Amino acid sequence: MTKLPDKFIFMKVGNHAGETWEQILERKRREYERTGRIFWGYGGNTCHPISIVQPFARLAVKEHGNIFLVMEPIESRAKPDILPAKEYSHDGVTWEPISDGIQVIGSRYALVLGEIKPGDLEISLAEFEVALGPSAGKPAELYLQGHVDKGCFIKSTQSRIVPKQKQEVRKIGFTAQMKEPFAVLLR
Repeated sequence: MTKLPDKFIFMKVGNHAGETWEQILERKRREYERTGRIFWGYGGNTCHPISIVQPFARLAVKEHGNIFLVMEPIESRAKPDILPAKEYSHDGVTWEPISDGIQVIGSRYALVLGEIKPGDLEISLAEFEVALGPSAGKPAELYLQGHVDKGCFIKSTQSRIVPKQKQEVRKIGFTAQMKEPFAVLLR
């Protein structure tokens, strides 16, 4: 990816559940080779798979033909329970076993991705805003404060003034095109 689309999902990424970032990438590379998709685990109260991610991803695909996850590598201090998920659901009603070859550890949800590719983008999230949910319309740079590490963002249609101290250039180290059903619940 050479240019950031006007709709994307952003996530800070790093070490997780006892694995280094490099170990996670290698495991996910093998996962993609074996199954043709990756379950990228995540948690938290933002970006619920059914009420936020799926509708946002469907809109982006309808308008642009695809949706991407863009990843900013960081030093992660996350210490989740190291429990592998056994089942997933795209709707919260029907549950299916997770395929052999897919491993998701310490996560309540997962984005469904294609191949993860290295990227070298620099972006200012001051140009984007939260697409939907309780924080819809909030500038992305102001939204990503404290423990908030992900969001569904769109190019802002309004001229917003984000304080200079809140404007920072983000280095996007990796990208992945998302695949149907875009996000799932795990248990």
